Amino acid sequence: MRQRNRGLLRAWPRAVAAVAAALVMAYADSAAGAAGTAPAYRIFLIDGTPLVSFGEFARAGGFVVFTAPIGTPSNPDALRVVSLPESAVDWERTDRYTSAVRHRTYAQTRGEEDYAALTGAVARALGDMAFAPDASAKLAIAADIRRQLLEWPAAHFGYRSADVRELTATVEEAISDIRAGSGSRAFDLSLVAIIEPPSEPLLPEPTLQDSLASAAAVAQRTTDRRARLSLQQSVLSVLSRQKSALPRDWYSATREVLVRSVERETKLDSEYADLTSRTLRKAKEHVSDGDPASLERLAAKAREEDGRLGYQRPNQMTALMASLAAATEKASELRQAIDQYEYRRKAFASYRKRINSSLEKFDDVVDDITSVKNLDSIGTRRLGKVSNRVSAIEVGLLPLVPPTELRSAHDLLFSSVRLMREAIKLQGGSASSVDVSRVQNASASAAGALLLLDTARRRIDEFYRRPSTP
Repeated sequence: MRQRNRGLLRAWPRAVAAVAAALVMAYADSAAGAAGTAPAYRIFLIDGTPLVSFGEFARAGGFVVFTAPIGTPSNPDALRVVSLPESAVDWERTDRYTSAVRHRTYAQTRGEEDYAALTGAVARALGDMAFAPDASAKLAIAADIRRQLLEWPAAHFGYRSADVRELTATVEEAISDIRAGSGSRAFDLSLVAIIEPPSEPLLPEPTLQDSLASAAAVAQRTTDRRARLSLQQSVLSVLSRQKSALPRDWYSATREVLVRSVERETKLDSEYADLTSRTLRKAKEHVSDGDPASLERLAAKAREEDGRLGYQRPNQMTALMASLAAATEKASELRQAIDQYEYRRKAFASYRKRINSSLEKFDDVVDDITSVKNLDSIGTRRLGKVSNRVSAIEVGLLPLVPPTELRSAHDLLFSSVRLMREAIKLQGGSASSVDVSRVQNASASAAGALLLLDTARRRIDEFYRRPSTP
């Protein structure tokens, strides 16, 4: 037993010294790192252009979404959320740089604090091993701290991975001494991937000029027109406020490019708005005329003008083309209805002329039938004249052959005539003696006759009415 402890004690000074040195370095570096600032994230485009991202970015739906700082990144004048197509980004370099930024950010914030906690845990484990009652207890403590050391670099962005490997080697040496002293020949092998700190060099922290140049580059590449215009206007605003802090030549050249771009975007907005309003106004006229061919020519002309403008407003043009397609369909329906109307007007002109004559005769008896409906008193002589007129109407309807579409309306006219005759008959029978039920039945028959007449008249008018847009 003494011999085993002597072997362990020989390894102990080296282990304690290594842990003590690690603790001293951890606290020293922690004080130095606390004064640092977190580096800016960068997104590298395929052409090598580095874009500044305020915080980390996200990838979704084929786009990379990030926050672009306008002004000094540490204290930007404004922040704008923008997106770029994923295909424009050099992801291999961007991911390497992101890992490097995370590593340094961790080092400047919690890195040394967490590393100090790890070395403290190693020191406590070594102390516990020294006072453990037997070799198996010592080995259990050592195996646990070794596991923590092996897992630590991967969970902490590879921070101080070389120092952690040295601590691991120290613990493994102590484990070997314990096993040798106890006569144990057991051997376990733990395969753990070696985690190294990111090797991608970090760029200098972006200056005001770098940030503005990056925002301008994003504006040129974003496919969102509103985001592009907002970015450009924000950069121009910061340029005006920070003019004295920027190189004169760079300021002038950058401002000139942005002003031209904003003016162009504004002009394009005006031209596309004019194109849309003109096109929709003419489309409305063509729909009213039932002219789908003119609408198709109008759509072709709009596409031609879009090409002249450089296809700069795809969403607006998509909406315009959809409106024109709907207008063309509506005009086609109206044209079909007009063609049908023209055919009916010519093919059934004779029926229309004769049925209009019959409807005029109905007008001659409507007032009297309405009086019956309203339970008004009508003289016998007057009822006789009305009865003769109603019979004449029926005789006039008999030889008429209506179009198939008006057959039901024509039958309603016959039904109206029959109800009129019934109303007159009941009204005449009740004139000599007061019979409440006959008077009421006469009123009901008159009401039914008038209703059927109105329905038939409306259907005939609709059949011969020229179609128009709603």
